[in-house]
Amino acid sequence: MRWIYADDKPIEESLKNELQDKLALPAYMIKAFANRGIDTFEKAKDVFEIDSAPLYPPNLFEDMDKSVERILKAVKAGEKIVIYGDYDVDGVTATVMLFLFTRDWLKYDNIAYYIPHRQDEGYGMNLDALKSIKDGGAGLIISVDCGISAKKEVEYCANNGIDVIITDHHIPDKESVPDRAFAIINPKVSKKYPEKELSGAGVAYKLVCAIASAEKINPGDEFLDFAALGTIADIVPLTRENRIIARRGFKKIANTTNPGLKALKQVSAIKPDAVITTYHVGFILGPRINAAGRLEHAEKAVRLFVSRDREEIERIANELNSVNEERKALTNRTHEEALAKLKDRFDEDEDFVIVLYDEGWNAGIVGLVASKVLRGYNRPTFILTKSDDGFIHGSARSVNSVNIYEAIKASHKHLERYGGHRLAAGITLREENLHAFIKTINEYLKTIVKKEQFEPVLLVDSAVDEPVSLKDIKFFDRLAPWGEGNPKPVFSMAGVEIKDVKLFKSNTMKFYGSHKGRFYNFLYYGYDEEDAQNLKSGNFVDVAFTPTVNVWRDEESLVLEVSDYKTA
Repeated sequence: MRWIYADDKPIEESLKNELQDKLALPAYMIKAFANRGIDTFEKAKDVFEIDSAPLYPPNLFEDMDKSVERILKAVKAGEKIVIYGDYDVDGVTATVMLFLFTRDWLKYDNIAYYIPHRQDEGYGMNLDALKSIKDGGAGLIISVDCGISAKKEVEYCANNGIDVIITDHHIPDKESVPDRAFAIINPKVSKKYPEKELSGAGVAYKLVCAIASAEKINPGDEFLDFAALGTIADIVPLTRENRIIARRGFKKIANTTNPGLKALKQVSAIKPDAVITTYHVGFILGPRINAAGRLEHAEKAVRLFVSRDREEIERIANELNSVNEERKALTNRTHEEALAKLKDRFDEDEDFVIVLYDEGWNAGIVGLVASKVLRGYNRPTFILTKSDDGFIHGSARSVNSVNIYEAIKASHKHLERYGGHRLAAGITLREENLHAFIKTINEYLKTIVKKEQFEPVLLVDSAVDEPVSLKDIKFFDRLAPWGEGNPKPVFSMAGVEIKDVKLFKSNTMKFYGSHKGRFYNFLYYGYDEEDAQNLKSGNFVDVAFTPTVNVWRDEESLVLEVSDYKTA
């Protein structure tokens, strides 16, 4: 793996002195702050005070006030309101927030929600569903985490006297933006809202806050648990506002008052006093919520969080836990089948993209399989299957060096539909166009990236010459949570002498190392036989690591988690 050190960026001398004198921060950490864009004292102060920093006002969205007025008008007139959500965690949590706020805080019961079936209906609004919603007497539809490209679907609603408020966060195709929508709330469309990377749940949370403000309701930290779930699970960049939502949301998840979320935590074996982190959301709670939409119907996940029936809540929580186990087994099996198809077929010089298709694969887990294949080959990966509508559907995952949405857009002439983000996307195409699509996108990628850009790299924030202390690391944790757009900090030490090595289960290695007269506790996950030979007592290595705080029996200690190493 190639190590790339972050470019040294200029930092104000006043900031450097302030951080050194008042906070006693070492040079390597000041450099890491600067390399992450925190290059003025005002920005640094914002980081220090993040837990009390205000969120941006929701009415910075151009259509927010208009949307609030329309929703309250529907409530006063007794109109039926339908929330049209998506089937992933982001869509589910966005749906839950709007539904619960309207039902429990506005005390309005003439509200329903609709979640499409992943495999039968696919992503976004569809006419059959909207016809059913119309026949059900809806006067207002609020989309969450979808709708920004549903031009013909919104036109159908407008022609039938139904107003549609679009809340979404996806990149719009200008030709497909619904020009007959009553209102559009989307940071990618807004010219005034400063945070462009909100999740669908983040946008829905903003709408809830705006309605609450108009009605002089103070929900406090209510709904931040669901806003954080959607933000982390959708892997949006953890920019300033998203970090605020996540940090505060994690505290709310730890002490949630929602019976469904409490039950899900319990069946997931999350201890009541656990400090919630990105790991709990991304790898424990999120997959269980997603499992409903992947293998069954995401409506079940919404019901878990909005139900008032204790027995139903406990039953659904256990069902989601079981379905998630089934999902994991199916994902592993499909991954093995995908690797078998790829074996002896992949040409690293010619294949700038991996596209695998099997009509028997489950559409609900193709994105997960794409992620697993990507980790093994470090190339943009599409996993495709055929649905009952006769079309090929699938998901793409990409490496940092390739904006997969732009690559798909450049090859769109072979597609029926597409959408997504820089690192993840979805496509629909006819089977007869598959070969042409593969050829076109592969040729396009060869024009924008070089083979060397697929080599795995490790971005290192800074080299360390000074002692690493627990106090400094706890201070740097104010930048957490770590994730997309805000990766875990990685530092490096040159010439670490290994003093003692202990091997544990699950290929975990612990070793003590000496660097410039100080001893550190290193932890290395996933070691193999070659690592065991290289990392022996008495050997010298250069180590790239992420510093972490370990808590054992209320005692805190510094642990350096090894990201990579090089024999010195």
